[in-house]
Amino acid sequence: MLGRRKIRSCVLCALAALALASAAAAESLSWRRLGGSGVAAGLAGPAGGSVQDVWFSANGRTLYASLQGGGIWASTDLGLSWERADSAAADFRAALESARQVGGSATMVRNPYRAGVAYALGEHLYRSDDGGGEWTNLTAIGGNSLIGRWQSALAISPTDADVIVVGNSMGLWKSHDAGVTWSSLNARLPNFPTARFLATSPAAAPSLAAPRLGTLELIRTAAGRTWRATTGSQSAESGIPLAERTDPSITASFLPSGYAVSHRVWRDGKPVSPSLTGCASETGCAGQAISAFAAGNGLWAGTSNGSIWFSPDGANWERVWSDPWGSAVTSLWTGIGPQAAALATAGGRILRSTNGGRSWFDITSDLPDSSWTAVQGHPEASAVYVAGPLGIYFANVDLAQPGPAGSWSAITGDLPGGSVDDLAIEPSRGRLYATVPGFGVYWANAPRLDLALRALSSADLAGRPAAPGGLLTIFGTEALSARAAGRPAPILEAARGRTQLQVPYAVEGDSLRLQLEAGDTSHVLDLPLAQVSPAVFIVDGEPLILDASTGALVGWHRPAKAGGNVLIMMAGLGAVHPPWPAGMPSPNSVAPRPVAKVQALLGGVPAKVASMQLAPGYVGMYLVELAIPATATPGEAQLVIEADGQPSNAVGLVIGR
Repeated sequence: MLGRRKIRSCVLCALAALALASAAAAESLSWRRLGGSGVAAGLAGPAGGSVQDVWFSANGRTLYASLQGGGIWASTDLGLSWERADSAAADFRAALESARQVGGSATMVRNPYRAGVAYALGEHLYRSDDGGGEWTNLTAIGGNSLIGRWQSALAISPTDADVIVVGNSMGLWKSHDAGVTWSSLNARLPNFPTARFLATSPAAAPSLAAPRLGTLELIRTAAGRTWRATTGSQSAESGIPLAERTDPSITASFLPSGYAVSHRVWRDGKPVSPSLTGCASETGCAGQAISAFAAGNGLWAGTSNGSIWFSPDGANWERVWSDPWGSAVTSLWTGIGPQAAALATAGGRILRSTNGGRSWFDITSDLPDSSWTAVQGHPEASAVYVAGPLGIYFANVDLAQPGPAGSWSAITGDLPGGSVDDLAIEPSRGRLYATVPGFGVYWANAPRLDLALRALSSADLAGRPAAPGGLLTIFGTEALSARAAGRPAPILEAARGRTQLQVPYAVEGDSLRLQLEAGDTSHVLDLPLAQVSPAVFIVDGEPLILDASTGALVGWHRPAKAGGNVLIMMAGLGAVHPPWPAGMPSPNSVAPRPVAKVQALLGGVPAKVASMQLAPGYVGMYLVELAIPATATPGEAQLVIEADGQPSNAVGLVIGR
């Protein structure tokens, strides 16, 4: 096994990096991007959002692209780098349109530099070498498309007639051989597809939904973390009759699985509400639709003509608010419970209910006038966040009882672009997520959430049961002393509004009362207790796994070796033998071993645990040595450590040859 000093040095570096990152994030609202601006979708490269137009400058040195949000970007190196160039919008239209002839459902673009060559833009891209007599499909493959469907624009380089660039519903694409082979220009183009949050998790990045792409999930690759699309998440809409489908630009999208909306709410292809827009006919009322939706304590629906409806059971609906000006309801948020708080945005105003929707109050206060499109609340922290074209704002608002709203503060910080499409909160880690048009997904430590009192596993900041000898991070207080089940609980650190402590090894039962003393303030937390609650330590989104022979952190830049061993830093493995006092670093020799039966699953297959013990020189940290099978397949495999049958968080272990 690796020498104790080297283990300690490597782990100290990793934990120091984590502490510094947390401290920096707590001092200022600095945003970090998750993944890039492209999405892996099984195409000829990363996909992006819709492209409106693409063209070359007259001398062919600059490529321009007009994106879905209206922004124009320019590249002088054929897509390797991009700069904003909105001033270029007026100097291309005449030359571009003169090369196009519209006919049927496709647009034909003649190649002005090569006689007889023309391209047709439709669901796929076609080329004719005889002036339009015969056509070859350049993008279809096995019933799908190499570059995405519905081509919207094409540009031909004035300096090389074989270089063409195509914009479509899934981004921007380039061919150096007149359409025979293709590559993506979306990896560095700020053209992340329009997306909304589906769910957040304390142990992983959030999931999103995007039109035409489906569910977006963040994965790790050799090039870094990237978004991957899995299709099929929007299939519920197909159950709505064509006559009842409404304008998608005003219809709520990204709904829970099985739900869809038009003038009515649909579930699994059947209507579960009457028309909520006041239409006399289910098939009429152009320009009206259900424009916002939320599920919590029942179902909530907001309409484009200014109503909020509530159903406790998905069958009986009641209108709980109506806007006298008929402004569209653009977003809804609700808490949990029959009297839960609810929030809505409509006509530039922010509305709050503290009694399950029976009464509503305007809490817009000094918020700037704008078309706000997303709202999130956190009752325990008395915090409300809104987003839209002016960025993100925050206010201290009581969500338990009526009262005046606090002053709103801009927290857009260093987000690019200024505008924000959607927000999501992950309360355990205190994170606020934002989708920024074109640029992608960002996160920051949310104001006020650090003040919400909560206890999380120190290993991965997830809400899981406490365990004997486990490490807990308490947010919202800097405790001077602590007791767990009446026993002293050693405090390891108390700073920046947080307290880290170790649970005594001798606690028993299925619940744990934690008493904290912080100067003039006392806190009591009742937590679930389990004899084991295993968790792999996570540092800046990556598992804390070391190569046993070198002590280096394992990752895509330095993968573990098949047939070699790795050391996994863990918490929550429970009681040890011989017994060891809480709060004292483990000895450097003959370290105590966990009593629990510890097993490992690598890629779903059992792997040998070579050894396990308290990490020498550390408090409450365990070191599990894992032997990687010599036959392990190179790449990233999911690793789960079980203690007495209880699984840890699943992490990725990168294995090389």
